[in-house]
Amino acid sequence: MLLLLSPPLAPVTAGAGNLIPDGDGAAGLCTDDPGAATTIPGWTVVEGSPAVRCRVAGHAGPVIARGPWGAAVLEQRVDVSAAGAAIDAGSSVATLSGSRGGHGKAEVEAHFLAASGNEIGPTLTLAGPAAATVPPGTRSVSVRIRLSGAGADAAWVTGLGLGLSVELPPPVLAPPPSAVPPFDHVFLIVMENTDYRQVIGDTANAPYINGLAARGTLFANYDAVYHPSDENYLAIAAGDTFVRGGLYFPKLRLAQRHIGDAVEAAGKSWKAYEQGMGPPCNTTTRYDRDFEPDDAPFVLFADIIGDLPRCRAHLVDTDQLPVDLRSAATTPNFAWIAADDYYDGEASGNGSPQSLRVQDAWLRTTLAPLFASPAWTGERSLLLLTWDESATETDNHIATILVASQGLVRPGAVARRHADHYALARTIEAALGLQPLTANDRYAEPLNEAFVSPGAGTDPKR
Repeated sequence: MLLLLSPPLAPVTAGAGNLIPDGDGAAGLCTDDPGAATTIPGWTVVEGSPAVRCRVAGHAGPVIARGPWGAAVLEQRVDVSAAGAAIDAGSSVATLSGSRGGHGKAEVEAHFLAASGNEIGPTLTLAGPAAATVPPGTRSVSVRIRLSGAGADAAWVTGLGLGLSVELPPPVLAPPPSAVPPFDHVFLIVMENTDYRQVIGDTANAPYINGLAARGTLFANYDAVYHPSDENYLAIAAGDTFVRGGLYFPKLRLAQRHIGDAVEAAGKSWKAYEQGMGPPCNTTTRYDRDFEPDDAPFVLFADIIGDLPRCRAHLVDTDQLPVDLRSAATTPNFAWIAADDYYDGEASGNGSPQSLRVQDAWLRTTLAPLFASPAWTGERSLLLLTWDESATETDNHIATILVASQGLVRPGAVARRHADHYALARTIEAALGLQPLTANDRYAEPLNEAFVSPGAGTDPKR
């Protein structure tokens, strides 16, 4: 049985027309890369990694496509309670419209739901009955898309529309609401090339990592957005994969804005701490043969690598981290912390038992001064631990763990809603009060399930 998670109901405003906002994905950031996943504005992804494609064979406009990994299931729930009187009188007719394509299978259904959320009455489909009287008692309509088949363009839909014969204002397309509380400091660690199933549950080889999951919230339905690595880093740091295929430093030099720019624009501080860098802004392996300068992706941006003083101010060795952690004042508001290529899990075995032991030991050593720091014990601090991509799993399924000080993250919780690197970027932005960088992070749902209800955290001054 397919479990469909219910997103918040879309708000309504004055006007009339299509009740499905962005039925073709046009509000999203489309991609021509069949290997990239994107955010689908207005839709909740239940499973898979769909994408807004700029064009596909036989169609020149934007479409909502299956995406790079497996079947994709999406849902959008529309509030029709404002038409409750006409609906209960049996005088309202609903219509479902749209286009489908691709060599796979594209299914679109509209389900009528009572106020309780229970399904009532007939189901509208693009392949079958596309119009029906709305059953009395209906208060919302769940529009569900399933895209399956082989290949990113196997199945796609566009121009989806839901109409009601009684006048009803259309929903407004808006970013999903955030339940992320404000934080003074956000620490991000991205390890490499490890499947979810390799690390989660392996308490023999990764006891510390699994202990972090028990201490905070584990996201069990989290997918990376690309293969290989750097595009995943870029998704978190700048809201898009930008380039196609395995391009790395120094072949990449991007002009787009990144999270460092957004942090500075908000009047806050940031640093990237990279193991093996040696002197600030060094990009050679002189001090560590396993050092990869783009494991913190800021060297990929022209306004960093092309500005040596700025680069030296923000890109430093991990040896500097314990020094900066000695006081909250010297701890940056945002910190990207990167192990070298051996300790991040890649060169040590891509999620093998040996790789897990290496990652586990590095994290234990690196996080000890963080958890003992004034920024953690006396202020509101958030740690986000994730991996860039999977090692072997075709669905790019990876683990992501959130831990926070002051009781702001639910301990021992397992989050089930689908999430990805764009959701992680949106979470960082919400935590630090930053403006979004692209439509991918703007319309991504934050990692809301991790956080306690407002006001439930402890006051460090008490």
